[in-house]
Amino acid sequence: MTETDLATAVRAAVDHWMQTTELDQRKAEMANPATLSAMLGAAVQCNLVLGGHTSAVARGFVGQAPYRHLQQVFDAADLGDTPLGFFPVPDTAGTMAARAAVLAVHGVLNLETVSYATENDGNQFVNLVAMPGDGAFAEKSKKGMRGHTDGVSFPLNGEDDAKDVRIAPSPDLVTLVGLRNPKNVPTKLMPLADALATLPLGDVDELKKPQYSIRSQKTFVQGMKRILGKELVVVDEPILKDVAGGTYVRYSHSTVVPSEPGGLAEQASNNLEAACNQIAVPVVVQAGDILIINNRLSLHGRGEVGEDVGGQSRWLLRAYALDTSNLAVHKRHLGGSPPHVLFP
Repeated sequence: MTETDLATAVRAAVDHWMQTTELDQRKAEMANPATLSAMLGAAVQCNLVLGGHTSAVARGFVGQAPYRHLQQVFDAADLGDTPLGFFPVPDTAGTMAARAAVLAVHGVLNLETVSYATENDGNQFVNLVAMPGDGAFAEKSKKGMRGHTDGVSFPLNGEDDAKDVRIAPSPDLVTLVGLRNPKNVPTKLMPLADALATLPLGDVDELKKPQYSIRSQKTFVQGMKRILGKELVVVDEPILKDVAGGTYVRYSHSTVVPSEPGGLAEQASNNLEAACNQIAVPVVVQAGDILIINNRLSLHGRGEVGEDVGGQSRWLLRAYALDTSNLAVHKRHLGGSPPHVLFP
């Protein structure tokens, strides 16, 4: 299987859905994303079979790679102006095709498209755009970003937070969707295996020791304080963890620090960041593209976005995917929230 094979199968499923539905029907089906994802995922599976592939092959093709770049999987026409905030995502033909493409990809992979109550009010799809103003989020939205994994203060899938079993796992996949990118701002992919290959074994051993403190990333902090009463901070955790078949990473340059500053632990994390910068692969997510990032096997960042806001400026969507086949009910937010919203 190739990225083109999967992209072609997704494109066919999304085009058929767009051509056979009207706006009101699309909105209604979007309101039940799990059902729509299963339907579109089944359509992708049928298209793959026609091309000589199976959904099992697709799951391995995506799940075992640090990232996959699927090009031209939907028609990004009819968008309207770029929004000025994380949400809402406007309901246009282009944004509906984009969201349907994500649901189709996640569906064929048997993953659920999820969000977290503490981030962006639990919205399942989020605008990644430059924002007006001088606040912290506005300033950050225009800058580049260094390497990180998303939801870094949450445990890995299948594990519990040491102090609160309600805490849901971080996402398995971070999915970025291109709506417009006129200045070709790159997303920077940092495959873990490539970064570790440049580090001495001593650093790798240090990164596997439970000696790091992990704070919540900025987009989660206000929601954490509202729902938990405080920011979620975990202590004495490793950055790297060996699992069946490989090694997973949990890291953010701004929120992961050694529990005791200085010494070998800090040296190892500094060297990891330097290694990530050295091996980073720039990928330009163009209109109609989907970039699937494995949140366990790759860190990611981005180039400088620039000062342009609104109008025809850069606009990506972001969604999370998680294998929820064994997710405990208490890890969903519930309490009137849609089922896809996880706790906290």
